[in-house]
Amino acid sequence: MTRPTLKGHELAERVKLLRQKKGLTLAALAEKTGTTKGFLSQVERGAKAPSISTLMRIAQVFGVAVAELFARSDRREPAYSLVRAHERQRYAREGTLYGYHYEAIAFRKARKKMEPFIVLPPLRMPQKFFRHSGDEMVLVLSGRVQIDLAGELIVLKPGDCIYFDAATPHRSRSLGRTLSRTLVVASATAK
Repeated sequence: MTRPTLKGHELAERVKLLRQKKGLTLAALAEKTGTTKGFLSQVERGAKAPSISTLMRIAQVFGVAVAELFARSDRREPAYSLVRAHERQRYAREGTLYGYHYEAIAFRKARKKMEPFIVLPPLRMPQKFFRHSGDEMVLVLSGRVQIDLAGELIVLKPGDCIYFDAATPHRSRSLGRTLSRTLVVASATAK
C-alpha cells in the first residue's frame, strides 16, 4: 500500500492563505522567519518544501501550530490524531534543498504542544545548521545517525535518543549507504 503524499500545492496554498490573512508580504514574512523572499515564493508555488525548523518559524509568525499548515480547512479537528502507518503524509520530496524526507504522523490534530515527524536524514551532512525555539528529541528507529550539535559530533544507533534545546545549532546525516529512520519530536511554540 502506498503512502499518501501531501501535495506541494496543498502546503503552498495553506501558507499563502495564512500569509494573506495576516496581511504580510513575502518580504515581511521572509524577514520574520529568517528566510528569503525567493525561497518563500517557491514554497507558495509548491516548488520547495521547507525544513521542520523553517515550518516552525512560519507557524510561529502566523500564530498557529505547524499541523495547521498541513490541515485542510474543510475538516473539523478531532480531540485526537490517529494516523495509521499507511496514512502518513510525506511532505518533503526527494531532492528538497537539504535532502531530508519528512512524514507527518500527527497531522489530524492542529492544536498540540509537540510536533512529531518520521525523518530520514540525508546521506551528506547539510552545510546549514537548523535552530528554532523549543526543545527537540530524536530517537533512531533504524540505521545510524550522526548529529552535529554546534560542532559536537554524536553518533546514534537504533534505540538511542537525544533531547536538546532546539536553539542549539543542529543538523544530522544518515551514516552508511541507506537513509536512516528517526522519530523527531519538536515542541510547538506557536503563540
